[in-house]
Amino acid sequence: MTEVKVRANVLLAEAGPGSLEAIGGTLRELGLGGYAADAFCALTRVARATAGDLVRTTGIPDSKIYYALDELVERGLAEVQEGKPKSYRLVPLAEIETRLMQLLDARRQKERAAITRLLSLVEPLRSAARTPTTDLAYIVKGTPNVLARAESMVASARREIVLLTSYEDVVRRLETGLLKAVGRKVRVKLAIPEIELPKELAKRAEVREIVCACVLLVVDGQQVLTVTRLSDGSSYGITSTDETLVRLGLEYWESPRCCIT
Repeated sequence: MTEVKVRANVLLAEAGPGSLEAIGGTLRELGLGGYAADAFCALTRVARATAGDLVRTTGIPDSKIYYALDELVERGLAEVQEGKPKSYRLVPLAEIETRLMQLLDARRQKERAAITRLLSLVEPLRSAARTPTTDLAYIVKGTPNVLARAESMVASARREIVLLTSYEDVVRRLETGLLKAVGRKVRVKLAIPEIELPKELAKRAEVREIVCACVLLVVDGQQVLTVTRLSDGSSYGITSTDETLVRLGLEYWESPRCCIT
């Protein structure tokens, strides 16, 4: 039995450092303080420990150890047994999982709030920067980026979407956004190939058959996106808010050379 125990300790010592480093790193990513993460790692190796024990095994300063342990207790990862001295141990594994998932959810909420805050700060700056000369036309390179821009434009629509495309793939990529748009009571006009659309979209959109090869998107009569070379995967798009370009884009919807009712 002694040999088995010695061998087990040897294996534990060999596996320990890498595992503990990974545990500590994950806990820090989830928002735990560095000393609290170190204390947690130390407690995984023992049934219970006093603050003094942890100072000796971790190197956490005397002045910091109780702050670290209090953080673990407050976050529900460890529990304390009163006494002189107090002793600490980790809670059961199922509770650790629950607490860490709560930390993850809190972190995600914080990150979402940070994005919302960033956008609220950026929006007035971008609005102030917009002038007729600074947003004449911009190029978006690469099919993934072009389609992502189209999705963003569809998502931003509040009044009207006009989409002309001879590519079924483009329709399918934008389908979900178009469905949401009609749900927001946005007027949707589609000039597309003869393909089956979701029932609600087919019912509420104005649909025409397209007779030319093109990709053109106009949103709210303010933004236009035209796409070139989509078929070979190396496409690029030109996006603009210039009134003349937007008007020219809308004229394609009325052109018998492009669409037929």
